[in-house]
Amino acid sequence: MEDKSGIYSLGGFAFQILVLAIYIPFMRSGDFVSFETIDDVETNLKQEELDNKENLLNVSRIGTNKRTSIQVKKTSINHTKAKKIVKNWMIAEIENNDIDKFCLITDRSDTDKKIFKKVLTSEIVDEILNENDKKTNSINNRIKAYKYSENELEKICNKVKSKSEVKILSNIEAEVKKAYDSYLIASSVYEYTYIERIRQFLSNVAFNILECVIKGNPYTLRYEDAGKIQNNVITSINDEHFEPSFSQFQRVNKINLSDLAIANTREYKQLCECKLEEDSIMRHLIYGEYYANCRLRYYEAGKVGLVDDIEVTAHDNFCNAKDGLKYIKKDTPRNRLDKTKELPNGYAKNDQIKYGVCIGLTKDGVDPGLQISWKD
Repeated sequence: MEDKSGIYSLGGFAFQILVLAIYIPFMRSGDFVSFETIDDVETNLKQEELDNKENLLNVSRIGTNKRTSIQVKKTSINHTKAKKIVKNWMIAEIENNDIDKFCLITDRSDTDKKIFKKVLTSEIVDEILNENDKKTNSINNRIKAYKYSENELEKICNKVKSKSEVKILSNIEAEVKKAYDSYLIASSVYEYTYIERIRQFLSNVAFNILECVIKGNPYTLRYEDAGKIQNNVITSINDEHFEPSFSQFQRVNKINLSDLAIANTREYKQLCECKLEEDSIMRHLIYGEYYANCRLRYYEAGKVGLVDDIEVTAHDNFCNAKDGLKYIKKDTPRNRLDKTKELPNGYAKNDQIKYGVCIGLTKDGVDPGLQISWKD
């Protein structure tokens, strides 16, 4: 597992999650945002529109809630793709008669903002009515199944097009950073702490989304629940304490021992010498990754001395454990691991960092003067 240098990254979901995240700070009581309900992202907020002006996010409020169906794309949108998006929106319009706006959000600056206006209604209706594919789940057949007349389909298509728009967010992370400025009280902490607050907030939301997606369910985040995450992040992450939540880190980051990239690492081979069960090996590797994550954050914050103190103390603990075990003739890899973990490390903010640095120091490439070996 490697560190993610951006504000947030999670494979193909990353851009969609960041788009959803942009709306969260603007929620008020009764508002919600959703993932994979009527579209990739849905918002139900007391807001009029998301404007992209000079790469800044501006939300204009009005008195009633507006429901927006959002398609999120990181690929170029050609005429064929635009037609498919319109058809998807037609289904949403048919099944939900209270959608105020249909929006395509993309990071492609070359996207034609008038592309939906250029899609011919007659072409779309003709494709629907003359669909020859027998697959009932094809988009044309799904619309055709409602048995609308040609005139009715034209009205639905035109209605969707009249409510459609394109928004380009070419630097989504900058937009997120701006959107959360007040929400996560950026002015009260250093910038690296503020970024960590954003990371933790998004990681929490992303994990909840993935839990729902894996179960085949949509995800909805309501204003009140977002506030609980917000309060927890603000109170737990400050300039003196900005280590990520270990439980959250463990939920989001998984170890696959069948992955050859992991199986060939020195830290994995050293743990195997300790005769640990597989779940214990995975847990120790997560400790190591958690420390690597914290270590990077410390470097970003200029806390190089803290990293040195944590690692020197961990190595001293290892040496003391090894010497003691040799004296009583119980020097085994497992005993080295257990005894080293038992010894205190006052520079580590929690046990997971204390355990994780021990695993980190068994890796290849570590300074020979600090490298740990459970088995010589």
